[in-house]
Amino acid sequence: MCCVSASYCYAGGGKIGDNVLLGAGSKVLPAVNIGNNVKVGANCVVVEDIPDNATVVLPKPRIINR
Repeated sequence: MCCVSASYCYAGGGKIGDNVLLGAGSKVLPAVNIGNNVKVGANCVVVEDIPDNATVVLPKPRIINR
């Protein structure tokens, strides 16, 4: 999936916002919404919605910054 200039990209019913960084090996399950300006660490599996301006890291994927 490639997000170039659309305000949202659709992935299996979920939405991935603008300026999202997905680390190497990270996975986003279907129907999960990721807000704008979000960073997801390497090898994370995102199973729930992430709000805008958040950072998610391992070992258990969790939001560490909003």
